[in-house]
Amino acid sequence: MDVDRNAPDVSATSLRMARPAKHPLGPLVVMAHVDSPVWGRVYAAGITAVAVAVLVVAARLTPDDSHMGTHRQMGLPPCGFVAITGLPCPTCGMTTAFVCVTHGQLRAALRAQVAGALLAIATAVVGVAAAFCMMTGRYPTLNWYRVDAARLVYWVALMLVAAWGLTIALGLLDGSLPVRWPEG
Repeated sequence: MDVDRNAPDVSATSLRMARPAKHPLGPLVVMAHVDSPVWGRVYAAGITAVAVAVLVVAARLTPDDSHMGTHRQMGLPPCGFVAITGLPCPTCGMTTAFVCVTHGQLRAALRAQVAGALLAIATAVVGVAAAFCMMTGRYPTLNWYRVDAARLVYWVALMLVAAWGLTIALGLLDGSLPVRWPEG
């Protein structure tokens, strides 16, 4: 058997050191240029302003000790679902989670509403990405050829339902649920 001395060395070490093959559909996140240099940056400035406004309002509120009800500080009515069932609705605790994230209380935010804590963090990330776009004219975008949109929707819906169930379970375990209204 002849050994080709000009053939490259394909030892186990060189195989481990090899770079992974690129995905045939391209990278997951792609940096794109805005279509219009002026209006694209104005649009990014608007998104930055909205994200900052939401986070500033949340930072000015005080988290409610019951893990829900923080929205009452903005003059909003109490949750009708809680009033009828004594249990939180799927969005109960979202405002409290936003407030806790802006105050750096991640554990309290997760206790109030896991989906709300993740949404608050996502709001900050979107604000930073929009500010980056405003300054550079480039923005990160998903390569939708690599993302199964239907599966993404199912996973987000499942996460919201699981977060709601977790909020109810934790409230039942710590005795804060069901909410009991005073007789009157």
